[in-house]
Amino acid sequence: MYSLPFILLAAALAKAAPTSTEQYQETISTADVSKIGTQEDVFPYLAGAAPHFDYPLSYGIPKDVPEQCTLQQVQLFARHGERYPTKKVGSKILETYYKMTNYSSGLSGSLSFIDDDYEFFLPDSKNFEELTTWKNTLDPINPYTGEWDAQKHAREFMHQYGELLENTTSLPIFTSNSKRVHDTAKYFGAALGDKFNVSLQIIDEDPSSGANTLTPIKSCTVYNESEKADVYSKFSSKYLANIADRLNSENKGLNMTKSDATHLFSWCAFEINVKGYSNMCDVFTPEELAYYAYNDDMTSYYYHGPGNSLGPTVGGVNFNASLQLLKQHDQLDNKVWLSFTHDTNIVNYLGAIGIFDPGHAMPVDYVPIKEHIYHKSWMVPQGARIYTQVYQCSNQSYVRYVANDGVIPIEKCSSGPGFSCELNNFVDYAESRLNATNYVSDCKINTTSNQTSLTFYWDYEHTTYNASLIKK
Repeated sequence: MYSLPFILLAAALAKAAPTSTEQYQETISTADVSKIGTQEDVFPYLAGAAPHFDYPLSYGIPKDVPEQCTLQQVQLFARHGERYPTKKVGSKILETYYKMTNYSSGLSGSLSFIDDDYEFFLPDSKNFEELTTWKNTLDPINPYTGEWDAQKHAREFMHQYGELLENTTSLPIFTSNSKRVHDTAKYFGAALGDKFNVSLQIIDEDPSSGANTLTPIKSCTVYNESEKADVYSKFSSKYLANIADRLNSENKGLNMTKSDATHLFSWCAFEINVKGYSNMCDVFTPEELAYYAYNDDMTSYYYHGPGNSLGPTVGGVNFNASLQLLKQHDQLDNKVWLSFTHDTNIVNYLGAIGIFDPGHAMPVDYVPIKEHIYHKSWMVPQGARIYTQVYQCSNQSYVRYVANDGVIPIEKCSSGPGFSCELNNFVDYAESRLNATNYVSDCKINTTSNQTSLTFYWDYEHTTYNASLIKK
């Protein structure tokens, strides 16, 4: 039985299929069409590398603005859509793939599919770092291309927030100059329609941008993501050894390692982005997926989240800009602020806000079950979307966050309609968090740039933001 996404999207996707019958037949000849769109249950366990999915916990709170309230402003801080692996990860997957294809005895067990008319999903390294699109997908009915995700997202945006654009004649979209981020913003903007005069404001990722960027971690030259290596390195890698041992027992002499096992998880995730499904995902047990997911959560927490001494500090640059936009929502002509960047920058941003902060160091000697709120892949899957809603109810304004279509309340400030936070109380909350950090001094920004504040939301109309695209 086909999954719901497959059934709903088949007609639309067919329009983007190769026009040549010969090309179409060649594309589907090695595809297991029945598996396309059927593996969404595994997405939350693949470290944010798999296709987009909704936040798994809704808490029973509708994402729509409460009926008695009027939307005043919306901000979006989004990740690029589904992509091919980076050069670094792609090269590691290739190494493991070559180990398998050079195995002379014929693969058995869970890897036997590789010897059965298997089409490897990374035939051309030129696709590394790129967004997946109709042109570079390996299956014409793949429902998970980054291009299609951006287009769907834009239509969903218009359905929920289009009222804020009714009188808009000029709409800026802010994007980092990473090509895949830019391309996501471009597809999103185009899908909004042609009446808004969309302009892409391309913000440089270079450290010389200082604080005036969507990627402030790049300018923080003293940032050390491995500062807690002595802590997170204690997490057991036994689950990886078990995978390698199992595959080696099925194929004597294959010599799979724990590193190879890690690369298989990336293989599973990125192949779904490229083909719509992956037989490699069937290699893992549910327990192994759970261990892999928690390892990613835990390392993200210590790399870029609240567990890093500078994580919330660099995230505070974008959080502070968001706060200023909120304070000025009555004065600004723009009521919609759309920004696209990378997962790391969103993790920093969320760390500054604090809505996913567990309030204690994440354990490394066991996997917490009952009190585990920091799920990186839930926060920043491919195509992640963090919305800040501002709405008015009975002459009072309120703020709340929606992460991947799930309302995430600020627990100590959520008594407003729809579990929102009254605006003045929110300002107090935000300033108390921001006052604990100092991006300019803590990151020694003056050594790399004289840009010590984020200004592009306010000066884009008379300052040129058109940085050259980079493929990373």
